[in-house]
Amino acid sequence: MTEEAGTRDVDRRTLLVGAAGALVAAGLTEPARAARHASLPAARPRPRFDLAVARQLEEALRSALDDPSVLAPGGILHVRSPELGRWTGAAGLGRVAPAVAMRPGDRFRAGSIMKPFVSVVVLQLVERGRLSLEARLPDVLPADVVNRFRSAADITVRMLLSHRSGIPEWDLPAQDDYAARHPRHVWTIAEILDLAAAKPPVFAPGAAYAYCNTEYNLLGLIIDRVANRSWRHEITRRIVRPLRLTHTSLPAPGNLSIKGAHAHGYLVLDGRMVDKTRLDPSMAGAAGGSGLVTTVQDLARFWDALLKGRLFRHPGTLKQMLTFGPTPGDVTSGYGLGVERYTVPGGSELIGHLGGAGTYRTFVGRQRPQGATMTFALNFQDDPSPLIFPVVETLSAAHR
Repeated sequence: MTEEAGTRDVDRRTLLVGAAGALVAAGLTEPARAARHASLPAARPRPRFDLAVARQLEEALRSALDDPSVLAPGGILHVRSPELGRWTGAAGLGRVAPAVAMRPGDRFRAGSIMKPFVSVVVLQLVERGRLSLEARLPDVLPADVVNRFRSAADITVRMLLSHRSGIPEWDLPAQDDYAARHPRHVWTIAEILDLAAAKPPVFAPGAAYAYCNTEYNLLGLIIDRVANRSWRHEITRRIVRPLRLTHTSLPAPGNLSIKGAHAHGYLVLDGRMVDKTRLDPSMAGAAGGSGLVTTVQDLARFWDALLKGRLFRHPGTLKQMLTFGPTPGDVTSGYGLGVERYTVPGGSELIGHLGGAGTYRTFVGRQRPQGATMTFALNFQDDPSPLIFPVVETLSAAHR
């Protein structure tokens, strides 16, 4: 799920805001809290990577896990830049019981980082003349979908990509709790859309901004219809295979497993920290959730390729994707077409996307103007501020 298991859109609501409460803290026993600080050494830096900077990044990761507001047993951090080279570090536990150290190459569920993947496919279809960003929903979706939403005739594809359609959110705390208690439940698109359609529009199409998973569920349906193949197939064909993201997959509904070495994901249920790694990938569908399994290295490769323009035929397509509209009341400072912009202390910007998969907190982004790409994964859906801020500060100093 994206922002699920009790935290629907927590990646936007808790970033830079604060900590989990005492009830959540009680879910992690003292032995587990002590054990999570067992760690693997950072992966050996490439020769170009400054050892002092590597030590600072490793300390930032360890300190974040020590922060009282962070409940994640472990974390992985990856940094790469033309100036510094590449570095990956892992700390804490990838599994609490039995205790297994987090590993730099562990897979995880990436949550809403699915959204830029979906956006890339939509924009590729636009480049090929098979879709228009100004197409309205009745032009690209069947009547049984369109008729659920009273404002559908005025909603464009561009509005869906930029969270400006006014369509209501379906993924609320009640659905998150249900998913946590019924991890094998297969969520159908009809079920998801009916939950959203039961609520009135949030605002008139194009009038404002509100982050909403329902919009990306609709974009998944648009890809299905325009490409005549599933959005999972199209993401794999157009992005995963060409970029050789060999540790990235989009498991089908009903497939709860994660192939290969992976970090276990945790959430709090009834006051206890529980392992909920196995959540059905249908939860949230094309909006994210459990549907994208990947590694920090693969995410960085994807992001670097995207920002270099390698995924589009025309430079103007990337420019459109990175044209940021205002996000009043949101912790982001702008949202483009499936891409977030954050302004962080010290004046740096992060261009990327945050993910919350209920049991993981993830991020991929480029720090500007420094030009460094960072990716990380925590195996609890924490506020990532205790990790992001020190990493940004370290990279800013290293690029001076």
